[in-house]
Amino acid sequence: MSIIHRSIDDYKSFVGSEVIAKIRRAARPLQNKHVIMVNSTPSGGGVAEILNSMVLLLNSLRIKTEWRIQGLS
Repeated sequence: MSIIHRSIDDYKSFVGSEVIAKIRRAARPLQNKHVIMVNSTPSGGGVAEILNSMVLLLNSLRIKTEWRIQGLS
C-alpha cells in the first residue's frame, strides 16, 4: 500500500515543524510563480514517480506547478 502525501504539512511528523517552516520560507520567492515540469512518460520511471508527489507538494507551497507529458519524436 502506498502513502500519498498531498501537502507539505503531511510531513511534519517526519521532519518536524522547524524544517517545514524553513521549507516555507525558502519557497516564498517562488510563490504565485508558474512552474511547468516536462517528462516523456506519465508513469513507469523514476522521474514520473518523483513528479507525482513533487507537483502536489509545490502546489501546497503556493507555487503553481503543472506536469506535462511531451513524447520524444
